[in-house]
Amino acid sequence: MRNLDCKIVLVSLCVLHLFSASEGRPPRSRTVSEVQLMHNLGEHRQVQERRQWLQMKLRGIHTAAARAASGEPGRAKRRLSPEELPDLSDLTPEEIQYALSFLEKLLKSKRP
Repeated sequence: MRNLDCKIVLVSLCVLHLFSASEGRPPRSRTVSEVQLMHNLGEHRQVQERRQWLQMKLRGIHTAAARAASGEPGRAKRRLSPEELPDLSDLTPEEIQYALSFLEKLLKSKRP
């Protein structure tokens, strides 16, 4: 036999011996850390799939416009433009002074 044929026969016999010795079992069992890693990977994939599903479902929902249109109590209202503010020329000096002192009290109460 030629040298190459001997090598092929030897390698074939080694591979055949390894397959027969393993009896269909995996080459080695997994360690506890490998099992935990695979478990964590599976959970991570499930969480990612749930998150993607939820984002896809919520993509078309816009509740801010619906709340503003319904006028739910307790929600912040929009700011008035300067044109929409009431006319202040009808106020008396006492009313103006009262409003200024009230605003000063509010500003002082918000300071820490």
